[in-house]
Amino acid sequence: MYSGDPHLELNGSRLRHQPHTRGPEFCCRSTSTRRTGFPTSRYNSMQSSAPSESKAQLRRRMRTARRALTLYQQRLHGRAATIRLGQSPQLQRARHIGLYWPMDGELDIRWLQQRYPHKHFYLPVLPAAPHPQLRFRRWHGGPLTYRNRYRIPEPLRGDSIAPHHLDLVLVPLVAFDESGARLGMGAGFYDRTFAFKRQMPGSGPTLIGAAHQLQCVTALPTDSWDIPLRGVVTERQLYRCR
Repeated sequence: MYSGDPHLELNGSRLRHQPHTRGPEFCCRSTSTRRTGFPTSRYNSMQSSAPSESKAQLRRRMRTARRALTLYQQRLHGRAATIRLGQSPQLQRARHIGLYWPMDGELDIRWLQQRYPHKHFYLPVLPAAPHPQLRFRRWHGGPLTYRNRYRIPEPLRGDSIAPHHLDLVLVPLVAFDESGARLGMGAGFYDRTFAFKRQMPGSGPTLIGAAHQLQCVTALPTDSWDIPLRGVVTERQLYRCR
């Protein structure tokens, strides 16, 4: 299990999340107050996005917002999202799962590796030029010492798996909307890696975004090369997008 950084230590946390008695539902609408115990107006106000706002402006705004979350909120959101994923058939059926190492305030869902030790988890490895696609290398939960050119930790050794052989990939993002449109950091690694899904719909892994609820916006502009998400998980709900 990963250790060394108090921000990454989830074992021993006193945070407790009571799962709903019903399994999570994929839902494209805001969850009601009666069902969740949280007022929807607080979150709806976060979803607005000015029509004239550029992708660069939206990235800056969302990155600032997620970095502003406290350590307590980060841990609580990560555990809540992990519990929601665990109750989903997509994760229950998956054996080979792509994760990501959270940076810059991204939702931390690495607790999945501890919760489901019988499953195989993989982390993305950046391609060396001129190769455009990510590789995925097995991660057993230990700390990582190597960092790539973006300072993101990567496993140096371990079994690799081709992207199309994964069953499920949890995709990091900067912003998303309920249709499954995703705004990433702009490098396009995930879009290039899973470009084959445009020619062969339904092939390869299920792609589910992972984000804080505050990263949800009303609508995102899309480009022809964007690969839509099948769903998005947040601490609040599990969206079905396609």
